[in-house]
Order: sequence, then structure tokens, then C-alpha cells
Amino acid sequence: CVLELGGSDPFIVLNDANLDEAVQAALIGRFQNSGQVCAAAKRLIIEEGVVEAFTAKFLEASRNLVMGDPTATETYIGPMARFDLRDELDGQVQATLAEGATLLLGGSKVEGAGNYYAPTVLANVTDQMTSFKQELFGPVASIITARDADHAVALANDSEFGLTASVFTTDPQKARSIANQLETGGIFINAYSVSDPRVSFGGVKKSGFGRELSHFGVR
Repeated sequence: CVLELGGSDPFIVLNDANLDEAVQAALIGRFQNSGQVCAAAKRLIIEEGVVEAFTAKFLEASRNLVMGDPTATETYIGPMARFDLRDELDGQVQATLAEGATLLLGGSKVEGAGNYYAPTVLANVTDQMTSFKQELFGPVASIITARDADHAVALANDSEFGLTASVFTTDPQKARSIANQLETGGIFINAYSVSDPRVSFGGVKKSGFGRELSHFGVR
């Protein structure tokens, strides 16, 4: 038996990271498939030395995402799977804003035909807020500030989920050290989370148990 039960994956960006690469990866990692991905980059944990610059770049890139007909080539944000899921997502966003987060982009259902939710960026999210504690399965990014690398690890592990995580830094030794401390089934260094038939995939904690793919899957 294999259970893959979703997650609230941390996406850590340290002060020495290549910000342009980190922003592009965060954009894809959070908004691909309209944010409806189990291993999406749901909690963007940014070290305080670069959080302002990262937020500005990420916000600009998010504003340029095209929402519309999912069969159109230029579309990046399509509709959500079900109306009740969109309502649930909006409830989580509104709860997070009521708890003190800052809305930088989106934050609402789109009127008219189709089950669309506007690409949303929440800043100043803390570990006590809804979008930090729960899985947001839609096009919503939560930006969380970490004091340093140790704080980033603590924030990443402060979750009932543990599917995958990403770490962005130009220091390979630091990346490996952080990877060894993270409570997740998979770690991606300077990349957003993906699945690959050469590597096993699965989570820990409430993200499930067992492993898909690789020789585990064959057996």
C-alpha cells in the first residue's frame, strides 16, 4: 500500500542564492497546473537579507501570468478542478488575511464563466497563520521571512506535512547540511520539486507513506 496525501512544501531561499533562478523556479513550482500540485512550492521561506528583493521580483513575474482558456497556448493559469475547492481556497486566503498577512496580488475568485481563482501572493505570513499551517491547493503563494538558515529549517519542519522541499543556495555544503535536517520525503537543491521515474517519490508525516517509482514501484 502506498499513500501520497499531499503537502505544504517549503521552498527555502537563502541570502546567497541566485535570485533570478530562485524566482523563476518558485513561479513554476507554485503556479504550474494552477497551483493544483501535491508537491508544489506552497510555503516560500525567504531569508530576511533577500526577502524584499525576492518579493519584488516574484510579484512582478506573478503579475505577468496569463489566466484564461486552458487550451490556449499563452494561458498559464487555468480553472480549478471544482467549485467547492475554489470556495475552500478562498476561505483559507481570507482567513490568512484576517490573521494579519499582506495581500500583494489577487486574493479573490474571478467572476464570470469558469472556475477561476486569481493568482495570489500573500506576504508577511507567519507560522501562526492559516496558509502556513494548511495546504493551499490552488494558485496562492505565501511568503514567509526567516531570520537565518537555522530559522528557515525550523519553519520548514513546523508542519504536519512532509512531501518535498526545495533549497536555493550557491553553497553546496550548506545545501546538503540543510537537506539532511529537513523532514520531507524528497529534497531538491536549486530546483523546484518534480517526480522522475529514476528516483523514488513519497512523503513522511501526514504526506503519506510508501514510495512510488524507481525499483520500489517495480516491486
